[in-house]
Amino acid sequence: MTHRRPLLRSVGVAALLALGASTLGYGAFAALAPVPAAEPHVQSLPELVTPAPEVSMPGYGAAAIGAAEGHQVFASRGLDEVRPIASITKVVTALVVLDAHPIETGSPGATITLTAADSGLVDRYRALNGTTAPAPAGATITQREVIELMMVASANNYAETLATWAFGSVADYLAAARDWLDAHDLASISVGDTTGFSLLNRASPRALLDLGRLALADPVVAAAAALPDVTVPGVGTYENRNLIVGVDGVTGLKTGTLLEAGACLLFSAREVIDGEEVDVVGVVLAGPDHPTVADDVRALLASARDDFHEVTIATAGQLVARYETEWGATASLHVAKTVDDLVWGEVRAIGVVRAPEVQPGVPLPDPGSVTVRYGDRRVSIPLEWRGALEGPDLAWRLAQPLEAVWQQ
Repeated sequence: MTHRRPLLRSVGVAALLALGASTLGYGAFAALAPVPAAEPHVQSLPELVTPAPEVSMPGYGAAAIGAAEGHQVFASRGLDEVRPIASITKVVTALVVLDAHPIETGSPGATITLTAADSGLVDRYRALNGTTAPAPAGATITQREVIELMMVASANNYAETLATWAFGSVADYLAAARDWLDAHDLASISVGDTTGFSLLNRASPRALLDLGRLALADPVVAAAAALPDVTVPGVGTYENRNLIVGVDGVTGLKTGTLLEAGACLLFSAREVIDGEEVDVVGVVLAGPDHPTVADDVRALLASARDDFHEVTIATAGQLVARYETEWGATASLHVAKTVDDLVWGEVRAIGVVRAPEVQPGVPLPDPGSVTVRYGDRRVSIPLEWRGALEGPDLAWRLAQPLEAVWQQ
């Protein structure tokens, strides 16, 4: 008689043990197997477009207007044409002297004692039909008062007096002025004297915008240029030759008049746009006369003012990327704060999002930022995470390889 049951029982136990070991091994494998990274579904920021500007430029000579900060030019005519600048030259004189002999806030500056040579300059410039102010020999005058007479009354004799006091001679002043202009990237501006009479005093509108920005940044020159009038004891009272200073937000800067140069005006103005103060600079060269230039600058400022736009570059909470796993976990990237800006003219804003791949079940990486480019500006706006993108549970993990086998 043959007995097979013990053998069958042994085979059955071995099979069960093998199956159990296989199941345990599969479970361990499924629990530890890596899961796929989550790909971002990027949501682009809406494209921002502002309308094209319409600017009323003078129909003569050369002109330009731009932002007081940076180097943005809003509109221009003959932007890089080099022309005579007449008494705008006195802005260079004032800034070069202040660079060598600065005046502290609230201080009158150095005291200058007028000499017989200073007094003689009055007759010399009168003979040239130039604007002057009395300069009695032996009288004293402060450095700040001299600059005010130059900027407000355009007194030619005081421009030469200031430069000679500061550097010893006009020749030495001119050498210092050339160094100063080169140091401030104003190589296209040339000066031949302290006053503006020389036809060697020349510049382009682009360079004069930069000069105007430097003048606005200097508290002594900016304050003097904004005065409606100036009174200096022993010298007199003079009204500002800039016909529109204090009108339509105009804060300066300097007139210029010469037969070969025409009527010139380097100007600055402060605009209030949606409650925000914005400074602009501009220049008009070779105008027919100062009343015409004044009217045209007012029209230019009004037209440029209309082309400022308050825009929202990005809004807090705005979705920029979404992540979703096969098991239903989600996370998303959002703009962390609202960013508004004041722009001029036609601007297109384009946002670039670099959303990373994310590995579920591990801490989320740094959210990074979205870069928005508009006009000549570039801003990085911080992002923030919402959600956690958790890894799958064990049931989902165990099901994946079986599904893969069943689908074969």
